[in-house]
Amino acid sequence: MSGYTKWSGSGHRERAEELAGGREPFFAGAERLLAQARAWRLVEMRQERGFTQAQVAERMGVSKGRVSQIESGQVSGTEVVARYVEALGGNLVMVAVFADGELRKVG
Repeated sequence: MSGYTKWSGSGHRERAEELAGGREPFFAGAERLLAQARAWRLVEMRQERGFTQAQVAERMGVSKGRVSQIESGQVSGTEVVARYVEALGGNLVMVAVFADGELRKVG
């Protein structure tokens, strides 16, 4: 035995949901954190390629404010991320990841 307790059997998740005000607010908060993490990765990619927000906005045909919203996780979605990545000169690729570790390109 490893001495570790699984999250699902620890009671911590239930406590976290309670502190968040219920199951829905808990998952909404988790989704916001994931959106912010994805957005930060977009910022990193932009900076690595030497683009400013203004340049990305021009390439996307949107305002700099809209790019700021994307980079803060306020605006997301596959289509938005795809357009952002294209503005950086890349292509967004969707991959399905299975429990057995298999990866399959989608589309």
